[in-house]
Amino acid sequence: MGYIKSAREIALEKTEKEKLSAQEIAEIKQQEKISSILAKYYKNQIEPDELWHHFKGIPLKYLIEAQNSFIKSLTFQSNDYDFEKRKKGVLAIENLKESNQSSNIEYYFEQLSKMQREFQKSKEQLIDYVREDLKRNPQKKLQTFQQGNQIIIKELSVEEVLEQDRVLKQKLNQMEKQYKEKFNQTKEKLANIINKTE
Repeated sequence: MGYIKSAREIALEKTEKEKLSAQEIAEIKQQEKISSILAKYYKNQIEPDELWHHFKGIPLKYLIEAQNSFIKSLTFQSNDYDFEKRKKGVLAIENLKESNQSSNIEYYFEQLSKMQREFQKSKEQLIDYVREDLKRNPQKKLQTFQQGNQIIIKELSVEEVLEQDRVLKQKLNQMEKQYKEKFNQTKEKLANIINKTE
């Protein structure tokens, strides 16, 4: 399940053992064509609504491969711009497939985006909690350390306090880990929809 091995990956494995067939060489050329189209798309040389035109006539398995490429490059840390660019790319290619799953794809992209927003909101709530705690206990902001013969008092920012508080930092890391796992599971479901050929 999940991601399909690209023609290039298969071909590279084979070249280590034997000579490539004419079909395998054709597949590598097709793969290079797709890589070139995607590179232009990422560099904004091709608009999302023009993408389908570049992929028109390309066999289904390569359309799926291109969509998988978009999904693989999507991470929990992806910003809104990168997220939207990949979503539009996947949907543009989906319109060329007979078994158009656009509504399901949009649903899963919305779920991925929702997870990012929920994590950000939870993180902000934790920061607000630290901020309020520091208002009640301003001494927590102060850190003293010795430099030579002098004792230096430094006032920490909210982020620095959060970074230095082991319990809060662990809570934040655990929260991020849970959201990342959910994000990757949803990404896997999205890949499974894209990989359906019937």
